[in-house]
Amino acid sequence: MIIASIFLFLTLFTFTSFAKVAASPDETKLLEQLFLDLTIDEVVNRLDGLIVNEPWASEYVAAIREKRFGDAIWARHHVTGDVQNGTFSEVNQTIFQAIEEDAIGYRTYYPEQYSNALAIYANTSNADTRTDILNFISNVKPETVSKMEKRVTYGIKCSANHLAYRSSCYHILNTMSQAKSNIGDRRRLYDYMSCHLRVGPYGGGIPDVTYHTVHLVARLIEEQCSRCPANCDAIKVSGYSPRNSGHRKICLSSKDDGCF
Repeated sequence: MIIASIFLFLTLFTFTSFAKVAASPDETKLLEQLFLDLTIDEVVNRLDGLIVNEPWASEYVAAIREKRFGDAIWARHHVTGDVQNGTFSEVNQTIFQAIEEDAIGYRTYYPEQYSNALAIYANTSNADTRTDILNFISNVKPETVSKMEKRVTYGIKCSANHLAYRSSCYHILNTMSQAKSNIGDRRRLYDYMSCHLRVGPYGGGIPDVTYHTVHLVARLIEEQCSRCPANCDAIKVSGYSPRNSGHRKICLSSKDDGCF
């Protein structure tokens, strides 16, 4: 009887603890808008068809909960990407090169969110094993930023990198929401196979964008940026619409992070 009571107590305790974690409202929101751009809820519950790599997904969740933000950023770049020995095999780009590219863009175009992210990273746990990443992000050189090519502020730009299969992007466009409601505190919108639809950081004086607008812009990207590179096996797509006075940046490609 005593053993049965203890077992029942432990079962109820475990269930209650799990339910409390699962119901935590903080874990349905982004900790910051830049490098930790997947919520714990998205990763744990594989929301909107998210496909993740283990053990990196579990490490991402654990690192955020334990406030090991450098470890979390390192894990984030492994969660959904095809990484081999610290390099994205599809584009032959190292994780540090990807982080540098994004950090420069965020510091240039989203200074408020960049500062907010650094303030969070400053409180990383002593158990964090990748503080070098946090230092790397915070030490982007001003002269590097000042030399960045100025981007156009309207229209559609196509890219020869991060090509996604057009068929995958077409599936997203045919199934995504077209509601005239704001996207809000989200960066990752839809994923299907090789294609990812993402938007730029939220807030900082930049107007939000509706799902309806994103659908229209993404449809233009799909139409204008479809191409068949040399020796290709199918038509592919990669492009974006730079942020402007009317909306956040919108990206449609195989890249599953960034979009600044």
